[in-house]
Amino acid sequence: MRVLIMHADDPKTKKSVAVMEEELKRQQVQIDLISPASAGTAPVSTAPYGLVCIVCGYKGWWKPQIPVEMDNLIKRTTRMEGKRGCAFIVPGLLGVAKALRVLMGHMERQGVIVEDFGALGGRQEIVSVVKRLKRLL
Repeated sequence: MRVLIMHADDPKTKKSVAVMEEELKRQQVQIDLISPASAGTAPVSTAPYGLVCIVCGYKGWWKPQIPVEMDNLIKRTTRMEGKRGCAFIVPGLLGVAKALRVLMGHMERQGVIVEDFGALGGRQEIVSVVKRLKRLL
């Protein structure tokens, strides 16, 4: 089964996604990575994927917001209705739970069924997340 990981362009997120990609490849899962910089302005189709994951950071403590480029990428993504999805946040100091709710709200507006979510901290957390993702496939 194929997995699409859409991620933000900041270095902290890229590092977490690289660890996630390495662990998923170790589990023999096909992975495609898309970032706002690599996607350009064309629509992104999720038709060939069984699972869509979105990984990004956030700004703000009391009212967290996902980056504008990730919001635009999610809005440009097509054929997400009924897809299984996962929402992951790269944690900051405060507001991780609210940021997850905001990201899941953006995904659910596009019709994604969010089945897993969480914060990507260290390598061990990412390994446990990959094990959960493998069960979803």
